[in-house]
Amino acid sequence: MAKAARELWQASDKMVHSTEWLEDDRVLQFRGKIYVPWNTNLRRQVVSQCHDTKVAGHPEHWKTLELVSRNYWWPQMSRYIRQYISTCDLCIRTKLIRQAPVGELHPLWILDLQWDMLSVDFVVELPLSSRHDAVMTVVDSVLK
Repeated sequence: MAKAARELWQASDKMVHSTEWLEDDRVLQFRGKIYVPWNTNLRRQVVSQCHDTKVAGHPEHWKTLELVSRNYWWPQMSRYIRQYISTCDLCIRTKLIRQAPVGELHPLWILDLQWDMLSVDFVVELPLSSRHDAVMTVVDSVLK
């Protein structure tokens, strides 16, 4: 902890005041909040507890920042949380699209010959069934 405080002191251009820091039961605190040292896994776990759990429900940046900052602090915490949320898979997939619809859909033209035009699609990551977790769908675009 002393090493983390020394590193922070050197990196902060002497803006750290000793009255803001407290060591209690080997836990370093800054202004009453637990200081999280530069450890990628530790910071990721802290943000994950406030963002990824079912109780939290993947809140947006400001709400996650508010939840994390109730108990923890580290330099540039807001920037770290913004980056974490911008790479969250579930948040990316469920984000609302804020643009106008592209345009009208036009049907594909119908061919006369069988097996002249095929489309293939894979549905993957399904629950296992007889050691398989994917389905391949083949569609022949002919009207008969």
